[in-house]
Amino acid sequence: MWSGEAVNDLNPQGRLVGSASSAAGPTSRVHAVIRLWPLLLPVLVLLPGVSGFPYPSAQAEFSDLVISHYPNAVYLRQALLTWRSLPLWSPTILSGYPFAGNPLSGLWYPPGWLALLLPLPLGFNLLVILHLLWGGAGMYRLLGAEGFSWRAALFGGLAFGAMPKLYAHFGAGHVTLLYAVCWTPWLLLTRRSTQLAQNDGGYDRSGLIKAGMVLALICMADLRWAVFAGLSWATYSIYTSFQGTSNRQHAVTRLPAVLREIPRLCGVALLATALAAPLLLPTFEYTRLSTRVDLRASDVLTYSLPPARLLGLLYPDLSGFQEYMLYPGAAVLLLSMLALVRGAGSRSAPFWTGLFLVALVYALGEHLPLTPLMARLPLFAWLRVPSRALFLSGTALAALSAYGLDGLLVAISSGVQRGGRLLLAGMVGFSLLLAALACWSSRSLLPGFAWGGAALLLAAVWIAARLSGRLTVSLWLAGLFGLCVLDLVGVNLSLFEMRPADQVLAEGKEAAAYLAGQGGLFRIFSPSYSLPQQTAAVHSLQLSDGVDPLQLERYVDYMRSASGVPAGGYSVTLPPFISGVPATSNAASTPDAGLLGLLNVRYLLAQFDLDVQGLALRRVFDGTRVYENLLARPRAWVQPDGAGVDVYEPVESLEWSPDRVVVRAEGPGVLTLSEIDYPGWEVWVDGELWAEYKGEGLLRTLTLPTGAHVVEFIYKPMSVYLGLGLAVVGLLVVLISSRSSLKPSPDRRLAPGGPGGEP
Repeated sequence: MWSGEAVNDLNPQGRLVGSASSAAGPTSRVHAVIRLWPLLLPVLVLLPGVSGFPYPSAQAEFSDLVISHYPNAVYLRQALLTWRSLPLWSPTILSGYPFAGNPLSGLWYPPGWLALLLPLPLGFNLLVILHLLWGGAGMYRLLGAEGFSWRAALFGGLAFGAMPKLYAHFGAGHVTLLYAVCWTPWLLLTRRSTQLAQNDGGYDRSGLIKAGMVLALICMADLRWAVFAGLSWATYSIYTSFQGTSNRQHAVTRLPAVLREIPRLCGVALLATALAAPLLLPTFEYTRLSTRVDLRASDVLTYSLPPARLLGLLYPDLSGFQEYMLYPGAAVLLLSMLALVRGAGSRSAPFWTGLFLVALVYALGEHLPLTPLMARLPLFAWLRVPSRALFLSGTALAALSAYGLDGLLVAISSGVQRGGRLLLAGMVGFSLLLAALACWSSRSLLPGFAWGGAALLLAAVWIAARLSGRLTVSLWLAGLFGLCVLDLVGVNLSLFEMRPADQVLAEGKEAAAYLAGQGGLFRIFSPSYSLPQQTAAVHSLQLSDGVDPLQLERYVDYMRSASGVPAGGYSVTLPPFISGVPATSNAASTPDAGLLGLLNVRYLLAQFDLDVQGLALRRVFDGTRVYENLLARPRAWVQPDGAGVDVYEPVESLEWSPDRVVVRAEGPGVLTLSEIDYPGWEVWVDGELWAEYKGEGLLRTLTLPTGAHVVEFIYKPMSVYLGLGLAVVGLLVVLISSRSSLKPSPDRRLAPGGPGGEP
């Protein structure tokens, strides 16, 4: 695999022959793919539990894959198989919410649909593995396009694909975030193809089209990461416009070219917005009506990286918190530092260095001055969790490590040898001294400090062997890759635990099976999260509580009174669990059976006694009390004219589906459908659009005239249809631009040997 000195990758004209970007015939492409086999090594740790659910650790109680992504996938699959339609509305939690406008629904990310073809969670885990490999391959291609040898590019791809932060977020169940991050190298790569065409005297519009498509995919996978990725791509595009400038005057002459980049960047942003509009428009509509509009600075800056956590660059936080995960790997860090010693070489090194520093500083969030003021800006409020920028710092270190390695594969100057040895000695000495002090002060061996110190020592010794020229390149490269894989795989194994699906779905199973057997259409409320969302989804049970970052503000206000749980600021859970322990946090609360009854809440589940008028204890399952709400209203009822508020008649019949509810009721009176009202719901009475329906309350109500009526509630959100229309326009732009880009320009046709006229 490592035969031959890397210096042979350069031909006499100085062009890179064996780089990762070389693409000759089909055989060369096959060989290039075979070269990527080291990228498979890190993902092997996911295979033993591939049919289970990931959790951050053995002690962790929750995982986003379990709580959000799995129930959404179960509901989406059920809607497709049962109602033969794409659901735009979901009744699963929070008494209903716009499924099309929820970024966690997975509805609009095309590759995510592959998970539905397999048993869950197996489909999710295989998709994660594919994305990790895809991200590593993208980094390999990007670094090859920057001019690195294929060996150095492969190391950078390995450093990216095995990044501990990716595996830490996998353990937390943040699969859509992981999908989006793994597209980032490919987004930057689109700039390289455009730049190469410009250098040849032409302009490749296909690069911009690809950039728009990739950015749209990132949006649809994880909307917040699209901001980080988009800004990085725009900065990378502008920076590469200055590449090749040797002095200030030359830079000034390049300014018009840079200015021409701005409308192109805007064009890519517009194309990505159009393609992702089916998600963007409904999400913005939902966000505007949600509790996210009132975020405080402390909410926006939550999980800012504590300055002490910067030591995570040297010492891995084994089994640590995913948001603070910073460890890049000992060999990756040392090679990145050597890139600085190497000095001039890769013209993109300053960009990656700047990206690393900016991302690291941004991740500090609230620990920086003036940041709380900046957190009030719309863009900052949308991003939330500044430590997510650490994905960019990890990406930058992966690129810089390839730069450092590339310098070790060619002739090493005496200056680089001296500087490299000094750097290695300083880094190892500092890390070992600090690790010793930390262990001494705690009077115990700290695993993270011990691991980091040992890994840095081994990596430094091995790199020093190359600086001294004591080993052949093939042997040294094999050892370097082996040390890197062992280091990163060992850390990654501590960042997640796979639990069998049967075990996870057994949580609350007995109570769920009992409730599913009661018949009828009703909702369930639990002040103690006694019915997990994944179990409710399996049994097709609908909840009035829920866990989701987006919640309708007026519904949250209503539930504060209905649940008896006071407000505690922004919360992703409804009701909030202030103490962080759902089983006991709201033990002192007093639910209002009448208010919950208006939401069709027929049963309440709690880990503690509920001494509330209107509730009757029915069963107890392993400490979970099941109460029936005697004040529960049906899903729809009619209050006759002149009758009191407590007098009502259940509707004659009701047909329910995700985006359409048909009610047959007798008037005169006020018909109430116990479903959350939301923009996009239309009401048709006896086949005619009911213009008097305004939908100003929490539930859907309208006044019926005398007689029997058929009332249809149909969800036709303008935001979704407008988004789909924009997506069609975007696809037409892609199609037309792709066809025109296939036609060679007149200048190209005059060059018989290809770009530049070379044979």
